[in-house]
Amino acid sequence: MKTATGTGNIDNGQAVLEFALAMPFLLAFIFFIVDCGLFAFSYVSLTNAVREGARCAAVGGTQAAVSTRVTNTYGGTGAPTATTVTWDPAPASIGGSVIVTTSHSYQWITPIGLVPGIDSSTAYTKSATMRMETNTVAKDPC
Repeated sequence: MKTATGTGNIDNGQAVLEFALAMPFLLAFIFFIVDCGLFAFSYVSLTNAVREGARCAAVGGTQAAVSTRVTNTYGGTGAPTATTVTWDPAPASIGGSVIVTTSHSYQWITPIGLVPGIDSSTAYTKSATMRMETNTVAKDPC
């Protein structure tokens, strides 16, 4: 379209304006996808860490050794909290069960908390159960 003078195009700035309006939404979407990937990695990493802690407890690891093992093998963001070890039956015995449970709160990197009704962190708990292979609980570290 020609201007009144007949030398320019009125639509010169339209593409730049559309790009400037769309870019924040595209970047937020891309960062949200990356954040979902980090959340998935954190979730799977906590699952593996709890499994490692259960193995440590099954071969006679103490509560402190199991907690250290879970913390050291966790590879996600932040650190797991409140690791508990439960023996069933209560005194550790061969063939009995040991249950290791821990929780973690994932802090979203993208500003998802700005959306009404959505929290900026997601808490989840993982547990693993294994059979005891020894009668003693004395290994520190595993």
